[in-house]
Amino acid sequence: MKWFILLVGIVVLCFLVALVLGLAGGGMGRPTSSLSHEPLPDEPIRDSDFDDLVFDVGLRGYRMSQVDGVVDRLRRELRQKDEEIAVLRGEQSPGQPPHE
Repeated sequence: MKWFILLVGIVVLCFLVALVLGLAGGGMGRPTSSLSHEPLPDEPIRDSDFDDLVFDVGLRGYRMSQVDGVVDRLRRELRQKDEEIAVLRGEQSPGQPPHE
């Protein structure tokens, strides 16, 4: 009888550990893909484009090529907007390099 109680205790303890770790009871949630990165759209970037922006996680963090691509794109678009603002303010003529 003593062995039966010990066995039931071990089974209950294993179930509680599995429940806490999310292995039982559906606690793990839906599976995620390791390839979830979707690049920014080709048209001009809007604020809402960043709501769903996700980078894939590599061995040592985010995939550098994906992050570098987004940063380069943002840099180009910011540069274009700065040039447009300068032209609209009359600080430079179109096609002229910006003042540093």
